[in-house]
Amino acid sequence: MGGIIDYNEFWKLSVRRRFSSVIPEEDAGVVWDKRADYYDQSVRDNRKNAFLDIDLLDLRPEDTVLDVGAGTGRLTVPVAGKVRSVTAVDPSARMLMYLRDNMIEANHSNCRYVQKKWEDVCLKRDMDPHDVVISAFSMGFYDAAWALDKLHRASKREVYIFWFTKKRHDDDLLKYISDSGGKKYVKKPHYPDYICLLNILHDMGIYADVEIQEYGWTDSFMSVEDAVSKAILNRRITHAEKDSAYEYFRDRLKPAENGRLVQKTSIRQALIRWAPEDQDYRSTYV
Repeated sequence: MGGIIDYNEFWKLSVRRRFSSVIPEEDAGVVWDKRADYYDQSVRDNRKNAFLDIDLLDLRPEDTVLDVGAGTGRLTVPVAGKVRSVTAVDPSARMLMYLRDNMIEANHSNCRYVQKKWEDVCLKRDMDPHDVVISAFSMGFYDAAWALDKLHRASKREVYIFWFTKKRHDDDLLKYISDSGGKKYVKKPHYPDYICLLNILHDMGIYADVEIQEYGWTDSFMSVEDAVSKAILNRRITHAEKDSAYEYFRDRLKPAENGRLVQKTSIRQALIRWAPEDQDYRSTYV
């Protein structure tokens, strides 16, 4: 550690600002239980993107893979078809229920399920190190350096982190709501983007590679009301903003062949990767 800017402290400050701007979170498992139905549908709507992500990973038939924040299996399921075994860690029972169903649907039986927060996983007690560790949009921790260190220690060969670039998926919706209310659009506090993670890793003595991808993205809903409800559920908007959100979705959702309403946009994401064995870093965490 040590530089002009302490990037991990900057990360912590951003997290404190983020949580001071929203209703306090419930238990993580309960929060993600409520969102599991929407996330599983989103995985199905964007299945091709998961395969594009998998193509970026160095996966070998003999590998063991750890997926931290596995959710309903967006990456876990296709990874399971390429490696010896996968361990899926997630705090949500309902997310893991969908993941089990999706593994059965894909005819895979090589997955172990661990219903825990990453904070509560004890590496020496709960699992051995895996060849490859993946964290896809699951770096929602107060102490990023601690979480990165734990991912590093859990891997024998490669760590992969997918994280946000500057533009957020909901920026257009939130800007529309601000504009319709005659207010200047100010981004809500959120986690810093991938550059902050790269700098934290650098301060730790881990020199990672990064690659940016841009994909098409589909959101689908049963109705305009369903879209608004999901936006509130995922805390993208507040109840006070639902009328403006209704207008936004009403004008943008288009009927699809399956009877659902869809909105097609694009997303940009960063893939951060490093090989623990190539780094001089030594953990200072217990």
